[in-house]
Amino acid sequence: AVPFIHQITLEGLKGEAVRVRALFDDGAMVAAMCTSIFNKVKHRLANWGPSERKLRMVNGNIVNANVKWSGTIEIDGVRANGDFKVFNSGGGWAFLFGKPLLQSFKAEHDYKSDSIKITDSSKSATIHN
Repeated sequence: AVPFIHQITLEGLKGEAVRVRALFDDGAMVAAMCTSIFNKVKHRLANWGPSERKLRMVNGNIVNANVKWSGTIEIDGVRANGDFKVFNSGGGWAFLFGKPLLQSFKAEHDYKSDSIKITDSSKSATIHN
C-alpha cells in the first residue's frame, strides 16, 4: 500500500489559496504542518498564533507545537473549517491530515478503491490516491 496523498488548499490572507500536499492518516489524532513548510507559507496565511501544546508521537516522544492555525480548508471544491498545529516532522510529511480534519470533512474512506469521499453542506467529492 502507498500513503494517501492529495493536495489541499488553505484559505490565506484576503482569500488567497495556499496549496499544500497532505498525507491523509485516519490514525493521526491531530492535524499538523511541518515547520519547514509553515516557514515558507506563513506570510500568506492569516489566523495563526503561538501554541504551547505538547504532542505525543506514536513512538512516545513528546514534541512542542509552537504554532496553531485555524480557518477554511478546501479539497476539490469541498470546504470545511479546521485547525492544525505546527511542528517539525523531520521530513516525514509536509502536512498531516489527521482524524479531526477527516471528521470535519465527513470523510468516508474506501480502502478497496483507495478513495475518500468528502462532503460539506452543499457539495461532495471523491478524491483518489
